[in-house]
Amino acid sequence: MKHCPLAILVLTAALGGCAVQVAKLEPGRAQPTEVSERGLWFASRKSEQSVAISGRRVKNPRLEEYVAGVQCRVSAAYCPEIRIYTMQIPDFNAAMAPNGFEQVWTGLLLRVENEAQLATVLAHETAHYTLRHALEQFQTTRRTANLLLATQLGLLFGGIGVISAGPVGFSTGNIGQLIAMGYLAAYSREQEAEADRHGFELMAKAGYAPGEAAKVWANLIEEQRECALPTPPALFASHPPSAERLQSLRQLAERSGRSGITGRSDFLAATLPQRGKWLRMELATRRLCRVRVLLERLIEQGENLGELYYYRGELYRLRGGTGDFERAAEAYRKALDYPSAPVATHRELGRVLWRANRPIEARQAFRRYLKMAESADDAAMIGAYLERLP
Repeated sequence: MKHCPLAILVLTAALGGCAVQVAKLEPGRAQPTEVSERGLWFASRKSEQSVAISGRRVKNPRLEEYVAGVQCRVSAAYCPEIRIYTMQIPDFNAAMAPNGFEQVWTGLLLRVENEAQLATVLAHETAHYTLRHALEQFQTTRRTANLLLATQLGLLFGGIGVISAGPVGFSTGNIGQLIAMGYLAAYSREQEAEADRHGFELMAKAGYAPGEAAKVWANLIEEQRECALPTPPALFASHPPSAERLQSLRQLAERSGRSGITGRSDFLAATLPQRGKWLRMELATRRLCRVRVLLERLIEQGENLGELYYYRGELYRLRGGTGDFERAAEAYRKALDYPSAPVATHRELGRVLWRANRPIEARQAFRRYLKMAESADDAAMIGAYLERLP
């Protein structure tokens, strides 16, 4: 039996189990064949229309072409039916809808280290798609919720509204209600584990280094541990526990006996030009511990160190705790040892030195900034700063 929420185990036992099995999706299928799936595809198309014109979409054809290329490499025969959109959202996430439309968020692109790790996540989403986990979850949920309705348990969710049941079950308009009830919001642990296994085979078969798969989750575990991020209770977790997932992928890699590429150089060529913008978005969330862990990992990798030390300075400047302005000044100065340091490093160094009551050094930093960016939009403001400094 697949994982089922504890609150409804007793009720679903009367139906002989929680999970509904569906057949694997065949490549090239243009339209859904089941009534329930038609509703899911309709909702997916509406969502895709919004995503396609969203202001959060990354407007960089080279990057989108690169990510789509990696997706095609792992999805093979399914490639023609998958449409991928890269979204400027500072969280680790990728998701594929039942109709083959997929989102990849920039927070993910910041946290994977190479193409093989990106392929791991995309292959995992391909597995959800080809195994039709969304339909399986929807039908399981509909079956369960129909029983809940019969027992009038829906009265507990008075703010959600009436859930209509019938020979077909829930209509497309009821999907939001199901999500609100928490049963369609995510895949089951068993589905996630199945997608991990199937996705691993897809990425390894595509020629990627199998050992990179586990590293994706190892990095996330580190971020979670360092920043004491909350995790849902294991009983209600929609994903396998991270340590369990990590161990499973390591075992798969050990047993595979395969070698492969990491694709780091191609990955960097596609992502480095955008990385500064993505780091600014991460800082804007004010989840500074997570950004600190991310920056430490990126600095250890060693590309564009001037840019990375600049953003470390920005992190300390925004945090503004005891000694943070001194730490920010140190990071900015270190950034200036590298040619990749943004011109704005001089300006921000001047600001923190001013806050640290070091006016002579602040004046020098502001003057260097104006010399290098004399046509900058904030040149007049920096000039006003200089007039106020002793």
